[in-house]
Amino acid sequence: MENSSRRSVVGMLATGFVAFLFAPATVVGAVTAPQIRGGDVCKKLGKRLTEGNKTFECVKVGAARQWKRVKAAPPPPTTSEVRVLDSSALATGTSQNVIVTSDGRNLGVVVTRTASGVVAFNRTCTHAGALVSPGAAGQLACPAHGSVFNASTGEVIQGPAERSLTQYKASERSGGIYITL
Repeated sequence: MENSSRRSVVGMLATGFVAFLFAPATVVGAVTAPQIRGGDVCKKLGKRLTEGNKTFECVKVGAARQWKRVKAAPPPPTTSEVRVLDSSALATGTSQNVIVTSDGRNLGVVVTRTASGVVAFNRTCTHAGALVSPGAAGQLACPAHGSVFNASTGEVIQGPAERSLTQYKASERSGGIYITL
């Protein structure tokens, strides 16, 4: 520093000060959490830790315990209960087509009143995707290829369809018929 001019010393101090101002903020003496990687040794079986958007769980691999990355569980499916008909609109042994709007989508549903209660099925035929309609004697018929389904159970009576209709949970209360999608 003996050979340095006053101007160069002030320049070095100014550069150091600017670097200090714009350096990432860290607390002196702060302890940062160690980073976990899959396969690292862990101590407590079943413990879960999350770093950033990655979750790790301590699992037993052979005789050792190691961190293993686990994927987040998918969100539970959303269900909604929708009132589709008045109870008085459906006599025993009859079926009725309804359009249900839920979460911005329209679904064709056929609702049937049986001796034991109400049942609801998706109207889409499991053979070719045409819409089934109430037919004769407690049956649901597909006009496209002639498949026939039992209106009480949704099972195939006559092909070409091979799978039953998709059933929805149906309930009746307070003068209304509700289905759960």
